[in-house]
Amino acid sequence: MSDKETDSVTLYYAEMETEALGNLWLAASEKGLIAVRFDEDSGQFLSNLLLEMDTADSPNIMHDEERLKPFMDSLTAYFAEKTPIPTSLPVDLTDQTEFQQEILRMVREIPFGATTTYGELADDIQNPNAARAIGQVLRRNPIPILIPCHRVLNADGTLGGYGGVMGSDRKITLLKHEGIILA
Repeated sequence: MSDKETDSVTLYYAEMETEALGNLWLAASEKGLIAVRFDEDSGQFLSNLLLEMDTADSPNIMHDEERLKPFMDSLTAYFAEKTPIPTSLPVDLTDQTEFQQEILRMVREIPFGATTTYGELADDIQNPNAARAIGQVLRRNPIPILIPCHRVLNADGTLGGYGGVMGSDRKITLLKHEGIILA
């Protein structure tokens, strides 16, 4: 077997439909979930996924709903029954820097129906000047909903400049779904 064959990465993907947010595309590596996207179709999803990957070689990409079933089931329960998504579901953040991984892990621990602020996260890492950098990490969150960046607000309780992977309409939808916004 050549080095190229041993180094090849396999990714698995599936699509699911939600009433609240429309179609979600999920992708996973052998280690865990790597992406949740809101693309229009499989072509757009696969193209965007490859653009975001930090790899010199193109991965093998396979449609595999069975492999993604635990994630899809958890998302279905989240939307239908307002069940928190288990933090035990594996995510693969290996393409992220150490700082990004630290922030994404912290945000993943924010409980269902709770919020925090960019400043509080900066204080938690003992760097009060990191709020903007944290905002940039969350703007590029590869696994929204499971890593609930929608639960991070400005210090004054406003959404902030939320134009990232989800957009402000999706953020508002999720905050309403969790009972954080009551309007």
